[in-house]
Amino acid sequence: MATVLDARGWDCGNMMLNAPDYSGEVAISSTHYTGAYSLRLDPLNVSWVRWTITGTPANPSCSVWLYLGTYDDSDKTRLQFLLGTGEYIGLRWDSANHTFDAYVDGAKVADGTVEVSTHGWFHVQFYAVIDDAGSIGVKINGHQSIDYSGDTQPGVATGATYLYVTTVLDLWARRYIYIDNLVIGSGGYLGDLRCVDIRPNADTAQDDWTPSAGDNYSTIDETPASDADYNETNTDAQADELAMGDFDGATYDPRATVAWVRAKMLAATGDSIKVGVDSNGTDDTTEHALSTDEEYYFHTNDDNPDDSAAWEDADIDALKLRYESVIA
Repeated sequence: MATVLDARGWDCGNMMLNAPDYSGEVAISSTHYTGAYSLRLDPLNVSWVRWTITGTPANPSCSVWLYLGTYDDSDKTRLQFLLGTGEYIGLRWDSANHTFDAYVDGAKVADGTVEVSTHGWFHVQFYAVIDDAGSIGVKINGHQSIDYSGDTQPGVATGATYLYVTTVLDLWARRYIYIDNLVIGSGGYLGDLRCVDIRPNADTAQDDWTPSAGDNYSTIDETPASDADYNETNTDAQADELAMGDFDGATYDPRATVAWVRAKMLAATGDSIKVGVDSNGTDDTTEHALSTDEEYYFHTNDDNPDDSAAWEDADIDALKLRYESVIA
């Protein structure tokens, strides 16, 4: 099975992007495929958004739902893996055929064969194997559209560093793209995956941070997002562990979890934050250097850290969000 490296669903109304990872106008929208929100690109010239691909794999993949305002404009929408030496392996929209076609470093190598026949939401699975004897695979709404074999390594880089989505202004017309249920991974097709938002719903015995008002969980559970209430600490090794809402195991089979927080330090003192989960008493976190402006920090678990096995419904129902201060 392919590995999940990261996921975004936006159902909490947070953009979940830091300033280096987008250009142009990027916003949360009430147009969505599932949940309540999606991410919208709205170009005044060129608008792009990117996500780091953990571990720079030589076999990157993604699963995403898209709605194109660029449906009748060729080459105005691109979904691309950026390699470490600057080349792109990706898909470009063909408005004549309403397909995504495959490109290697700007040269088309394969036409898509599955037409997106309706101007609305559609699902894309896209993977590449980066090698002189590599491959590119694309499924549209689960149907095989591209199965290319050939040279996918135009330079010396063997791994993908970012996934980009790009849209371009044309004749002063603004070309929207809506993005929902984005999952980044490696190792082939990921499947049709959905990002289910589960919010904190209770404090626990481990609540060291001080809430601005009320309970620790209630300062960070609102939709849409707000920085008006928060939790804070100026002491090292203080941790909150917040209970989470129920996972709908009757509708969904869990593949991975992504814990995240929005945080900052108030002075440039070199502090960090550990973000992750407590699974049945096993803590698993990633430490992030903090900025003096609010930024988003993430931690992905492809498997349950408590037993190194696949996630089960009961595992996620018992999961706690954990974050811990690292004061320099």
